Amino acid sequence: MQIKISEIASKLGADVINAPSEEAFINGLAALAEAGPQDLSFFHHEKYLNDLRTTEAGAVLVPEGLNEVIEQVPLIKVKSPSLAFNEIAKELYESDGEQKNLGVHETAVIGDDVKIDSNFVSIGPHVVVGSGTKIGKGSVISAGVRIGSEVNIGEDCTLFPNVVVYNNSMISNRVIIHGGSVIGSDGFGYEFDGSTHQKIVHFGHVEIGSDVEIGANCTIDRGRFGKTLIGEGTKIDNLCQVGHNVIIGKHCIIVADTAIGGSSKIGDYVTMAAQVGIAGHLEVGAHSVLVARTGVTKSLPGGEPGKPAFYSSFPAGPHEVKRKEMVYPRKIPKVLSRLKSIEDRLSEGGI
Repeated sequence: MQIKISEIASKLGADVINAPSEEAFINGLAALAEAGPQDLSFFHHEKYLNDLRTTEAGAVLVPEGLNEVIEQVPLIKVKSPSLAFNEIAKELYESDGEQKNLGVHETAVIGDDVKIDSNFVSIGPHVVVGSGTKIGKGSVISAGVRIGSEVNIGEDCTLFPNVVVYNNSMISNRVIIHGGSVIGSDGFGYEFDGSTHQKIVHFGHVEIGSDVEIGANCTIDRGRFGKTLIGEGTKIDNLCQVGHNVIIGKHCIIVADTAIGGSSKIGDYVTMAAQVGIAGHLEVGAHSVLVARTGVTKSLPGGEPGKPAFYSSFPAGPHEVKRKEMVYPRKIPKVLSRLKSIEDRLSEGGI
């Protein structure tokens, strides 16, 4: 697929500096340093200024306030080059996702009372759908997906290969779940009776709000009773664990290898960087940012819109305080050296 540069500018409502011919087009996307004459690129940070000066791209999306004189390449001025680049990427590569081969593949196993309109839904090879399940229009269920009974999947959802959705799960509209993730598995619950660990029965379910994306090989456990909830607009990276009865608010970002203990509550607009760990039965307030490898052992109050609260370290605390604490151990050798000097002077009667 190719797109004329003039069409890109029109689509984005943008001005073009060094405008090319009306017929000039791009058919690919690339970084500034690698882009060729038929690639679109974008510039969004001054550290890439040298790349912008020497790029061979067919056109570059740049911020509206750019004052640098660049003459060798057409510049399309937009408010956010990265987001504009993303919009063009969607159009250029929209056919590269899971294909909507509408209908039910002949190898799929469909239970009783399943509500699917095969004219608007794609069910791939070797999919299993349990009885009483409903799948909304526009959804794509890829090869090897296993969906349990009494599951409700909304419209325009995509489940990539080998996703497993347990019984009674509820998935809203426009949800994306990447390969290998498991929704609704039992929580890790055992109680010691003096000789053995007795398994605690989990008979709750999982609810996933609209516009949620869940990465590959994640596990979202069902509630012991009641629900585990992923709020609308939340994005979860690969290899994350969400325990039973966890409540995650709206529009959170949860990055790789993060684990959230059972019955914890996460507020809206919380960001957790990679390898964050949260113990069970805690609360993390809205507008919190937990930097990488933060270990939360007590509830955190959170911040405010436009003024997030940053936390770090183990046990977690305000980032500015913890950052200073991390510096102190580095000073110990110098402190010991000074102390030794003082002791030597004392022993020699110098003080």
